[in-house]
This record gives sequence, C-alpha cells and structure tokens, in this order.
Amino acid sequence: MRAASPGTVAFVVPRYGAEILGGAETHCRVLAEHLAEAGVDVEVLTTTAVDHFTWEDTKPAGTERVGGVTVHRFPVNPLRDHATWWGLHTRIGSGYPTTYADQVEWMAHSVWSEGIQDAAEEPGRYDWVVPIPYLFGTAYWAAAGRPARTAMISCLHDEPYAWLPAVRRALAGARGCLVSTIGERALLRRVAPRATAALVGVGFEETPVGPDDAAAFCAARGIRPGYLLYAGRREEAKGLPLLFSHYRAYRARTPGAPPLALMGTGDHPTPPDLEAHVIDLGFVPDEDRPAAYAAASVLLHPSRLEALGMVLLEAWLAGTPALVNAASPVLREHCRASDGGLWFAGEGEFCEALDLMLGDDHLCGAMAAGGAEYARTAYSWPVVTDRFVAALEGWS
Repeated sequence: MRAASPGTVAFVVPRYGAEILGGAETHCRVLAEHLAEAGVDVEVLTTTAVDHFTWEDTKPAGTERVGGVTVHRFPVNPLRDHATWWGLHTRIGSGYPTTYADQVEWMAHSVWSEGIQDAAEEPGRYDWVVPIPYLFGTAYWAAAGRPARTAMISCLHDEPYAWLPAVRRALAGARGCLVSTIGERALLRRVAPRATAALVGVGFEETPVGPDDAAAFCAARGIRPGYLLYAGRREEAKGLPLLFSHYRAYRARTPGAPPLALMGTGDHPTPPDLEAHVIDLGFVPDEDRPAAYAAASVLLHPSRLEALGMVLLEAWLAGTPALVNAASPVLREHCRASDGGLWFAGEGEFCEALDLMLGDDHLCGAMAAGGAEYARTAYSWPVVTDRFVAALEGWS
C-alpha cells in the first residue's frame, strides 16, 4: 500500500459509529478507518446525535477512539429550529421556488454544530477538511469556513436540493469534490460545471462465503435460502413503495415466487397483504452480512437516489446478482460495466427480469462473477486509499 500522507485530515459527518446504518455515514467510517491503517493522519468531527430525524443529542460530547480513529463529538446547534428546516426542506423537495436567502436559512436550520465549525477552522489544526454528505449543514458550513482546503465527498443525487444555487455554489467553491462513481461525476458536472472532481469511492473487503455459511445463516433464523433480498434503510426515499408494488405484481403472475427478505432498519411498514410473504431480517451484524447476501437468489435495489450503492457491491462479492432501478444512473452504470445485473424501468420489466434470472442459474452465476471482479478491481481498499491520497496531494 502507498505510504504517503496529504497532511492531517478531518472528516466532518453528522453522525458517526458502527451502529449508524446510513450509506454516507458508513462510507465515512470505513474510509477513515482504512486511511488510518494506511498511515494517513485522520480524525473525525461529528455531532452527539444518532437519530437522523430528531437530531437529539444522545452520545456524550468529547473525544474517543472508534475503530482506530480519533472521534470528536460536539452538541448539535441548540438554536436550529426543526419546524423551519422541515418547512423549507419540504418546499424545496416539492420543487417550489425559493430565494437564495431561503436556501441559506434551510442550511442554517439543518444539523450542524458550532463545536465542529470551531475545530474545522482552528488555525494549524487540520490541513484538509472532508465533509460528507453535501445535504447537511455540517458539510455546507464546514465547506464555507475553509473552501480552499475542503475536499467534499458529495454523495450527490439528482434531486431538487442538489440544483439549488446555494448548494451549487458550495460544490463549485470547494477545492475539490471526491466522487464515488462515473455516474456521480457526470451529475456533478451538470450540477456545478466549475467544480473540480476526483473519482475515489469507498473500498470493499471480500469475506469468503459459501453454501454452508448461507445455509447456517438461514437455519439460525428458520428460513430457507433463495429469497429475494432488499438491503438498506427502510424508507420511502430508498424506493420501498416501488419495490412492494412491483413485488406484489410479480407474486400475482408467479405462483410460488420466492419471499422478499428485508435487511436493515427503518419505520416504513410492510403492506398488510404482503406480510405473509416478507421476511424481516432486521439489523444484521457485519460478520453475518455476507452470508445473508449469499443466501439470496437476487438482490433487489429499487432506489434511484444513489451515489455509490454499497449494498450492490457487497452482494456481488458474496456471489449474488442484482436487479436495480434503471432510474439510477449510478446503479445502472455499475451493472452495465460489470455485467453483474439487470435493470428495470417499470413493473413489466421488473417481472420479466426476475423470471429470466430465477430461471437461469448459469446466467445468475455469470452475473455474480462479473460483479465480484468489478468490485475487486475498481473498489479494492488499496485502490481507493491511493486515489484519496493522490487527489488531496494533487490539490495541495
């Protein structure tokens, strides 16, 4: 592994810890840990919050070591007003026009912390500030404080928030943006043409897993291998209503269709008419997750708002092909580049693709192998940490 350092790096993220399941938060944690292992001087600035809806201060403020990384936690700004933020957030998300002042007020009432801001701007303390993701006040204000020394991991999605003039100005004003995929880089060029981008991403470790591991995972839970799998937060924004609708249609035309397993947490309910056909795996620990993927016949990824799609690459490394939402350029490009899966643009294509995949073991095996090779080549940890260091050194 490359032995180089771009100086002292401070990641800025709204929540942090192994128990935090958000994609951006996981991205930040595993990247920080592997950079530290590679010899980069890394610290994390975060809040004391855990819940990304209430942003209540839950963890104690102070400094601790988490996974070999120094983590500084600060209270959430007590003056932020959730009702004001939610009103503006809803208005923006619905496509209503807003003024630049409205947009700045939206970020002012998003989650952020004076303690994070003071630490990030303290002279001589950090050479680089790396906020993640763009959508929260923690990232917006950290970038505003030291734009020339900010390398933002944008986690950019094609959504109304990304196209706001205040957000576009923040992205373009940073010294650089660290993107995870070719699709995200293309979107960044559309949203903020003057922004500087470097492809970095996040790495994945391949855990050997076989039929015996998958069988043991299922036996412990009283289920059978071969289920369809959704992995991630159970939220409307991740495409759960679409998945339930398409799965219902598939069951109607395919008697004996495999059950749908849900891995992850969230409060989006399962429709009552599907409860008998849905397996609730809940939170699955890291050490058991490869077996959960391996026991599935197909990973179903209905989200259109993805900057990387971590569960897709994890599933491929466990030997499982995927069916993804064609409305996500990132997921579609992963599948196209790897031949690791198919994509659907509607209910009919969803059903036809599942029929094809579930009826052809050879095809599924070839897809999983292609996806795994793609993940090993493009998203191995040595490749990712080298790209991170090279980007910051190039912008110094």
